[in-house]
Amino acid sequence: MLSNQVRQTFIDYFVRNGHRHVPSSSLIPYGDKTILFTNAGMNQFKNVFLGLERRDYTRAVTVQKVMRVSGKHNDLENVGPSRRHHTFFEMLGNFSFGDYFKEDAMKFALELLEKEYGFPRERLWFTIYEEDDESFMLWQKVGVKASRILRFGEKDNFWSMGPTGPCGPNSEIHFFSGKLEDNDARWVNNDNDPNETTVEVWNLVFMQFDRSEDGTLTPLPRPGVDTGMGFERLVRLLQGGESNYDSDLFLPLMDRLQALAGQTDAERKAHIVAYRAIADHARAAAFLIGDGVLPGNEGRNYVLRMIMRRAMRFGRQLGLRDPFLYQIADAVVDKMGDYYTELINRREHILRTIHTEEERFARTLDQGLERLEAFIAEEGRSQTVLPGEVAFRLYDTYGLPLEITRDVAKEHGMAVDEAGFLAARQRAREIARAASQEKFAGDYDLAKAYREAFDTLRADGKLSEAGVLYDPYGPLARESEVLAILRDGEMTNRAVPGERVEVVLRATPFYVESGGQVSDTGLICAYTDLASDEEPAWCLAVKEMRRPAPEFIVHVCEVKWGEPVVGDRCIARADEARRWAIMRNHTATHLLQASLRAVLGHHVRQEGSLVTPDRLRFDFTHPRPLTQDELNQVADMLNDAILRNLPVTARHMPYQQAIAAGALAFFSEKYGELVRVVTIGHDDAHPFSMELCGGTHVSMTGEIGCALVVSEGSVSAGVRRLEVLTGRAALDYARQQAQQVGEIARLLGVPAEHVVEQVSRITAQLQETQKRLEGARRELARLRFAEQMAQAELHGGAHVLVAQVQAEGPELMREMSDWYRQRYHSSVLVLGAVIGDKPALLAAVTPDLTKKGVDAGQIVRQIAPLIGGTGGGRPTLAQAGGKDANNLPAALDQARQIVLSLLANERA
Repeated sequence: MLSNQVRQTFIDYFVRNGHRHVPSSSLIPYGDKTILFTNAGMNQFKNVFLGLERRDYTRAVTVQKVMRVSGKHNDLENVGPSRRHHTFFEMLGNFSFGDYFKEDAMKFALELLEKEYGFPRERLWFTIYEEDDESFMLWQKVGVKASRILRFGEKDNFWSMGPTGPCGPNSEIHFFSGKLEDNDARWVNNDNDPNETTVEVWNLVFMQFDRSEDGTLTPLPRPGVDTGMGFERLVRLLQGGESNYDSDLFLPLMDRLQALAGQTDAERKAHIVAYRAIADHARAAAFLIGDGVLPGNEGRNYVLRMIMRRAMRFGRQLGLRDPFLYQIADAVVDKMGDYYTELINRREHILRTIHTEEERFARTLDQGLERLEAFIAEEGRSQTVLPGEVAFRLYDTYGLPLEITRDVAKEHGMAVDEAGFLAARQRAREIARAASQEKFAGDYDLAKAYREAFDTLRADGKLSEAGVLYDPYGPLARESEVLAILRDGEMTNRAVPGERVEVVLRATPFYVESGGQVSDTGLICAYTDLASDEEPAWCLAVKEMRRPAPEFIVHVCEVKWGEPVVGDRCIARADEARRWAIMRNHTATHLLQASLRAVLGHHVRQEGSLVTPDRLRFDFTHPRPLTQDELNQVADMLNDAILRNLPVTARHMPYQQAIAAGALAFFSEKYGELVRVVTIGHDDAHPFSMELCGGTHVSMTGEIGCALVVSEGSVSAGVRRLEVLTGRAALDYARQQAQQVGEIARLLGVPAEHVVEQVSRITAQLQETQKRLEGARRELARLRFAEQMAQAELHGGAHVLVAQVQAEGPELMREMSDWYRQRYHSSVLVLGAVIGDKPALLAAVTPDLTKKGVDAGQIVRQIAPLIGGTGGGRPTLAQAGGKDANNLPAALDQARQIVLSLLANERA
């Protein structure tokens, strides 16, 4: 059975059994800051299991993209040497949210494995938590013999989301692939199985308890099921491979690699660790870049760069010096793109990003590896641990990740002082990046406070199943009710003037920051008739908005006057002028992306945005700076769309239907099954722009007024940034620019249309004048120094000059040394100068004297400490800088003694 058939069989089976097929979420776990990457199938359902989110289905089936290369789930060191470990893999899973429980989950698993995949029952083993008698009974009820059911402790068969919260026993299904006469229970959960004949296939987690801080387990009102089955391992077993890499998921990648390396089958087998690692890492890189990650030096960006560089290092072992990984990633797209269409859609971007990183790192990889190998060769005999300072120096200078250094050291029987590496890295950082934990109005945990408030409101019946009514698309003012007030994380009944509190309303028109658009601000005031001039009894200024859960919205407020009380009727009013400015900028962002894609190509994808009342900022994929002509084309197309006054409409539709219709999705957003699609243009079949978007927009593009591109620059490799002003901000900017040009024209005494021409003329004249002035200064310095050169002393055939000179910079001092050595072909020169307020030193020695032991570098290193500095250089030329100019004469005196002593020793 081919891998695509294995995947589809799993999905089809559970769909037939009433499950909703939910597409894989991104590898970037948006909305969950507790993990770096999506590392399990249940990540996208976390809020559902926690009771913070409701969906219109209670059964789900997924094939989830997963990365395990950070935190406690870090398999990196084993990837390559191991037959079953991966950084990226697919996780098959079926889920029940308060629907079926243990018995049905067991029935589904057994039926799928036996009837759909053809696993013989006599080769299956079933493990349960040692205290879970219910699972022991239920497995027998669905047809499993008691002798095939094994009990294990909490380490192997009890799952929890964290120290507290949802948890429960789990049951694992293991498969024995060896000779039947060796099929024995002792190999289950046994890490000492030399042939790995018994492997875990499926893990069924039964979430039935809520663990409190004191360890008490309370039954959940709606227990759930979360299962996970490693796809690569399943395919290996069904295809009869000895390792996960012996399947159609990896073999095409390794075949492509073998062709590039020009190796025989025997050579491939001898280098199988490199083949496995490169195949795995190419998959990880392709999927990470496809989901919007770019190589970098922090967080998940660093992980991507490290994985790619580790693959490149293994490529060196196969003799691959030129970029090759992008070609393996191309094979990944060919293999996986039919199911994961984002790979096809972003193929060009994926391959270009990998190729660029390969070219960039190739320049230093060889140097870094040579330095590492040299250190190991020199110190490896006497040391078993490579110092952390050395590992960090390799990373800092050559970009050699710690993980590569660890691999190489391990191959030579050495470990790496990783604590020392981290300490060295921390010392090297000029600004410590302390992990920030979101706090508000005191020292309390926001998530815990919000959860308690949410649960309390639900329990009291104040908050419906639908949660807070959120409608930022309707009127900017609406009647509502104060449901809760939080002060320093505690629920309170009222607030007083001057306090900073958080308020929950029954309904709100305020937009909550999302998709790059900032939150609304405004007022919440005691209810009065909208037509009345009566002053409200109390009023709150809304400073910020938060949405800790999809159905729970919090207004961060300051009490302006009066005392709001829980239960009060109120009017919530978003700032109208501010909202209009934001809407103009947000709609312009959509027009900008469409214009960029039309001018530059469809490889342009949004990498980030910021939509504020003042401006919009748009980050997008593009390999180089935009030319002025390209910027002009983009700006013209953007403003033409505004002038055409195109309609802007929003409607909801299923996610897959929207993507099929051509809507652009922003990779970093988490989309549900029903999405909001914003379309700009008269023709629905061929609109100017169509994007998935939850933001607020104008109704006609003409309401934007105009747009000005005010800056273009780089964010990181392969990502550019544009800043744009619209509406009133654009008019103000244009007026200021016109006024400045007018003032410059007045000062230059020319019409405004001739300003550039006149400035160019004056600039050319100034440059010519500066050139002449520099020539005059240089000639003056040469004449002055000629007088000093005439004072050179002759010692044993060598001319010696030690002097303090006037010099505007180190470059002039070096030029003086050239003049001196042109005049005296066997000579020593030591110069000192005060540049700015800092002392500088230079020593120069002709080659004939360096052969006799007179070394400019040694001279400088000996005298530099006298001026509070350091220095060095070549035997023929060396320089130093310092802090104490007062000691410059003493340093020159010391230099004279050193030079004369060296020359005397040479004559002796």
